[in-house]
Parts: sequence; structure tokens; C-alpha cells
Amino acid sequence: MSTSRRTGPRAAVRYLALIYLEPGQREALRGYERRVLPVVQRHGGAFERIWSPAPAEPGAPHDPETPDEIHLLRFDSPTGLAAARRDPEMQALAGLRASVVLKAVLVPVADVPLGPYFADPA
Repeated sequence: MSTSRRTGPRAAVRYLALIYLEPGQREALRGYERRVLPVVQRHGGAFERIWSPAPAEPGAPHDPETPDEIHLLRFDSPTGLAAARRDPEMQALAGLRASVVLKAVLVPVADVPLGPYFADPA
């Protein structure tokens, strides 16, 4: 009988990361992310999605309340993110991150089944 390190999709945890960049640092963020990716993967994580918010109207000025990027991160276990943060390779990137990222807000998220959510309570 074989065992797997993955404990199934129900054990996975997801985070929504709202990323606010220092001015002019979008390309530097790409470099940082490329260096972070192997660390995240080593600890059972993945970037599931990356979104760039679009302006509400064409030509509208950037709203400072809107993040520059939104990432959906997944880790195979609840301890994955903490392990990635403690990883010496990740810690060595702290200076680069500080020069690129003005602020990051990390929100743990869970799927909400839409059927029950919209079901009539009566």
C-alpha cells in the first residue's frame, strides 16, 4: 500500500494575497515571484491564479485602494505557508521583497458551495 504526502483537496488551504507595489516595481515583482516560486513549491504550495485589477472605466486613474495584483495561493497543508516563510531561501529574499512590495494583505479563504448559499431558507 502506498502513501501520499498529499492529503487531498479538502486539506488544502488557500489564501488571497492583495499586493500593493512600490511605484514602478511591477517587473521587479516578476523577478521576486520567479525566485519565490521554488520555495513555495517545496512546501506544497502553488500560485493558482494571478489577477491584475482592471480600471473601472477605460482611462480612469489608478485607485490607491485597489491592489496592483491579486494572487490566489494554495498550500497542501495548513502548515505550508508558515514553513515557506521560515525557509532560509525565502528569508534571504526579504530585502528584495521590501524594496518591491509596499504592502501585502493575506486573507485565508474557503470555498462556499453556491447551491446551499443561494438556496431558499423557507
